[in-house]
Amino acid sequence: MKGYILVLVALLIGTVVTVVTGKMDLGSFNLAIALIIATTKATLVVLYFMHLKDSTGVNRLVFVVSIIFALVLIAGVFGDIMTRNPVSLPHGGPVPRTGTPSSAMHLPAAHH
Repeated sequence: MKGYILVLVALLIGTVVTVVTGKMDLGSFNLAIALIIATTKATLVVLYFMHLKDSTGVNRLVFVVSIIFALVLIAGVFGDIMTRNPVSLPHGGPVPRTGTPSSAMHLPAAHH
């Protein structure tokens, strides 16, 4: 019972840290810190409350393979984005020649 209480306290502390860091502007570290906190909390839940810590080798293997699969999918998305032509990215298009800011441009109104 003591282990479960310690994990519960760690999860509650992780939730407080999530809320506090969520209100802070850490620049480019916002996403990394949020992912580290979420991964730590998810790992605690999986190991203790889903009993993966006490599970057999097959269940552990399935869990590790699913994590590797998710990482491969994420790497594929980043690989696709990093190899694209900058013009095809949403923020990398050509600047309008009329001098109109891109935020002021709009699509023609649809006629009903």
